[in-house]
Amino acid sequence: MAANYWESSQFQRFLLTRFELAEIEKMHMTQLTANELAYLKIYFTNLIALVGKRLHVRQEIIATATVYFKRFYINNTFYDIDPYLMTTTCMYLACKVEECPHNIKQVWNESKIVFSGKYIFAKNGSYVSSEIRFPYDVPDVAECESYLLEEMKFYLVVYHPYQVLIDIHEQANMPKASLQAAWSIINDSFKTDMVFVYPPHVIAIAALFLSRVVDQGNQSDVEAQQWYADLNVDVTDVLQVVNELLAVYEVWTGYVDEKMPDMVSRYIADIAASC
Repeated sequence: MAANYWESSQFQRFLLTRFELAEIEKMHMTQLTANELAYLKIYFTNLIALVGKRLHVRQEIIATATVYFKRFYINNTFYDIDPYLMTTTCMYLACKVEECPHNIKQVWNESKIVFSGKYIFAKNGSYVSSEIRFPYDVPDVAECESYLLEEMKFYLVVYHPYQVLIDIHEQANMPKASLQAAWSIINDSFKTDMVFVYPPHVIAIAALFLSRVVDQGNQSDVEAQQWYADLNVDVTDVLQVVNELLAVYEVWTGYVDEKMPDMVSRYIADIAASC
């Protein structure tokens, strides 16, 4: 296991340039618009979070499962492996890797409950009925896990912005409200692909920057400016992350959860027709 992010497989193997990420998105956008692709990212991030919440796991485990999901579909499409099956598999594997193992049957069962339509997360915080076809059993999850491991070349350690956020919060003695707001913003960052482009500390700092918009905290503007200057981080990267987060919030206004299962089915059918 790597001792730090800069020695990890996440930095050495899974960090992409903007051009590389754009090429990957281009592969998916042959059947989708840019907004539809963004909606799919939001949708499956929400689904993974719902399965995780039913299993009562930490947010870091949900984040790891989300990263696994994204890594698999770098080189694969939803036609290659059903994304709902991959959602279940990523959560199962993340629980094991993060040392919070759950029985495979329990993860499968909780996923089925989520996909039954009673627990789909809507934008306004309510739950809507939108049943998803999930014709898989426990052996299918186990088989899918082998494909996932092979695709990731067994590089399973994921570094997240959460610990960086906690460390910065303690060092800077920031108010709890700022920590909570930044934590929520980091959660939202997984609805994008910025985990492939930026190191965790850049995302954490950008979340803190945005959190000051939500809650001004107890620091004066002069103190805040000095604190950011002392971090010795590329401000350009931080502002790019901020802009990408603001962009996903703007796209989110057009997101309708009830339409997503049909969109996923149509997308998979379009891929199949083009093969």
